[in-house]
Amino acid sequence: MNQHRRKYWILRANHVLLALEGVVIGLGCACVICSFRLARDHAAPVLSSWLAGWKEHWWIAPLWLLVLVAAARFLGWLVKTTPLISGSGIPQTELIVRGRLHVSRRDWLRVLPAKFVGCLVSTVGGLSLGREGPCIQMGAATAALLAGLWERISFAGHIHIAAGAAAGMTAAFGSPIAGVLFVFEEMKSRFTWGGLLAVGFAAATAALATRCLFGFGLIFPFRDIRALPLSLLWTAPLMGVLMGAAGVLYNKALLGTKNAEALHTPLSQNWRILPPMLAAFVLAFACPAVLGGGEDLAGSLIRFAADPASVLPALLILAALKIAFSLFSYTGNVPGGILMPMLCIGALLGALCGQLLAASGLIPPESWNSFLIYGMVGFFVSMVRVPLTGTALVMEMSGALSCLPGAIIVAFIASWTANALRCPPVYDSLRAAIVVSRKK
Repeated sequence: MNQHRRKYWILRANHVLLALEGVVIGLGCACVICSFRLARDHAAPVLSSWLAGWKEHWWIAPLWLLVLVAAARFLGWLVKTTPLISGSGIPQTELIVRGRLHVSRRDWLRVLPAKFVGCLVSTVGGLSLGREGPCIQMGAATAALLAGLWERISFAGHIHIAAGAAAGMTAAFGSPIAGVLFVFEEMKSRFTWGGLLAVGFAAATAALATRCLFGFGLIFPFRDIRALPLSLLWTAPLMGVLMGAAGVLYNKALLGTKNAEALHTPLSQNWRILPPMLAAFVLAFACPAVLGGGEDLAGSLIRFAADPASVLPALLILAALKIAFSLFSYTGNVPGGILMPMLCIGALLGALCGQLLAASGLIPPESWNSFLIYGMVGFFVSMVRVPLTGTALVMEMSGALSCLPGAIIVAFIASWTANALRCPPVYDSLRAAIVVSRKK
């Protein structure tokens, strides 16, 4: 009896310890990720304002070209010396959580600053990449380094990596519920009560620090979007099917473009990021709206007038450019994520669908903006195949809670559609490619 009681109290003490460690990890990750967000958010407007004066100052364009060429060379060198920072970092983090990829503390010490600087340079340079996947990897790196302070061993190390990933996603998106769900739904992290405590406390602490210490709020200004009336809820399954099919097409295009570039590029790793940077240079003066991850572009869609005749051509051009540039930006093993571009593309496609339905008289003109939410949820879920995470993520980022019932319908039908088309989730494909390349 005493032995059972002793085991009981040891288990409870271990759970308390994991919760406290989750708090430390959450706070540490929030400091790192919010510093990254602040650096990026302060640099991007200054650069945009400077580049906008190119017509008055001819030397701005050639100088920016030289800066981007130097940035491409620097990023190529950074990826070559620290290969773990290539891409979003989510597939690598998933492999570590599952115990299929070992990363030493010395490696983490190199990954964290390299990912921080590399992703900052690539996104400020204008590439259509997200900060969110890199923030998940940076969160995992921060957790791994913090866990070294108390020298936990065995599976607890994987718990800390998962907690760091959840905290990183929370600090990047301001979405603690989605951060926790992502760890268990996408990463397939082993569920234990101790793991749930560590992950939950890390995400909650990161959310509090992100909002209270650093002052970050909603990413998308969609809080006032009203849900469609029940009589129009038939459009939700339709959006689920359309976004499911669109996500499959984009998934195949993303992997096909990435593989084709890797197989046929004549450039060494030192210069493989130069072509996307040159495209970013052209777009900086031709169509700057499609540069970067796309949170500003997606947020601006709410201000589009409900006049399909004038809006649809602009939406078509923006969607085509954003899709093409996002596909091109992800080549060359560049450090950067695909989550925010996915959400932006989903918002653009949702806006197109809403405007088309309004133009055809199937929905009232003032109801088209609900499709921004449905487009983001459906496209994201079709790509990643995590309906609960996708729904929670968009709801927490936008505050459009009135659209929750329709968003749930869109999410599960988009996931079903993508599965019916027999297309694996994008991170499964990227993870498999990492395993194959490491075996070679």
